[in-house]
Amino acid sequence: MNRLEQLSIAQLTAAVASREIAAVEVTGYFLERISRFDGELSGYVHVADEAALAQARRLDARLAAGETVGPLAGVPISVKDIVEVAGMPNTGASHSRLDRRPMQDAPVVRRLSEAGAIIIGKANCHELAFGGPSFDLPFPPARNPWNPEMFPGGSSSGSGVTVAGGLCLGSVATDTAGSIRLPATMCGMVGFKPGFDVVPVEGIDTLAHSMDHCGPIAARVDDCRRLYAAMSACESRPLPVGDVPSFAGMRLGVSPDGWGLGASLRPEMATAMQNALDLFARNGGEIVELNLPPLETFHAPGAVVMMAEIAAHYGAEVRGNFSAFGEMFRGRALVGESLAAADVIAARKLRDVLRKKVDASLATVDAILLPGALAPAGPLKTVDKFYFLEEPIPNILANLTGHSALAFPFGKARNGMPLGLQIVGATGNESRLFDIAAMFERLDGVAVRLPPRYFS
Repeated sequence: MNRLEQLSIAQLTAAVASREIAAVEVTGYFLERISRFDGELSGYVHVADEAALAQARRLDARLAAGETVGPLAGVPISVKDIVEVAGMPNTGASHSRLDRRPMQDAPVVRRLSEAGAIIIGKANCHELAFGGPSFDLPFPPARNPWNPEMFPGGSSSGSGVTVAGGLCLGSVATDTAGSIRLPATMCGMVGFKPGFDVVPVEGIDTLAHSMDHCGPIAARVDDCRRLYAAMSACESRPLPVGDVPSFAGMRLGVSPDGWGLGASLRPEMATAMQNALDLFARNGGEIVELNLPPLETFHAPGAVVMMAEIAAHYGAEVRGNFSAFGEMFRGRALVGESLAAADVIAARKLRDVLRKKVDASLATVDAILLPGALAPAGPLKTVDKFYFLEEPIPNILANLTGHSALAFPFGKARNGMPLGLQIVGATGNESRLFDIAAMFERLDGVAVRLPPRYFS
């Protein structure tokens, strides 16, 4: 068992629980990979060598004593650096918080530890989940394992990178306007943003309080499902699948005009969307055209609400301690101060209307299909400060409405970078999203996409 980074979570936990391999051996293996590869990737801002090995030794001792351990026994996990882990730095990749070291775990971290996961370190991120990718922060920006010159997505950049680089098997990430699903898409991984109040956000830095979510990133749909089950304390049972995989009985909703995106959706992403629909229909699924507004109708109020809440939360601190924050975070965080109160009120009213429209559509289908991004990953150094305001990003819909959304890899761009899609579903119907994505994963013919640079 010398290629642990290629095992699924189910395979690894079975081996650890049966004592075929010790948790301390697994932890040491991944720590060695971090030592070899993370200098190039910058996926971590803190590696918890001693704490992780101590946690693994305690797990091995429990197994040796005949105790039953949790469903994530021995699984190495990274945690985004805005999520509290007792005794570890919690810097938010910001000069303003370099001395911060929490005394207790965030509830979501505690749940994972109780399930047997090993917290191996803190994952890099955009400054306080908003200012990045930046080159004026305490840590260099995380780099995409498929091509280190390319953008890995954000703001949970290190979460996507540590999983895609085989430096852990899962990560705790956060999502305010796509910050789980964009790194998953750009790094060829699976990312899940739950609905409101499903995974606790206590002990996690607030960005925009009415849009913040916490969820997992992993390499496989089943891996992501298992992490989500522990993080949410909700059981998620896979749909039994026979020898012949099929979408029979599943209904997928689409926008008849491509969400009004036009040329904003780059040709490779549009092709991936169409290929997915063809695969779905060819294998027994029913495609339903929905009467939903164009994506811009969701993006505009989402951006207004988000920017207003960020400015309310961070504006005074940024103005009072300007040099403690990176240039990109400063510029972004203060934008919401210029919004008129009437515009913010109007955006919140429209939010309620749009949520009801999505609810009505989801009453007729299992999920709604969206692109995971408008384009494949581009060069890291050319990411524009306000790219997320210039075009209607597909991810913000689910943050605005609070619906569950799951991103999964599907296809490759001409430059070899992964492409990805996402499906949005009703809260309480999370298992169906995982079932649909698992079927795509199975029928797509490539069970898991791993960057050859770190997995060959």
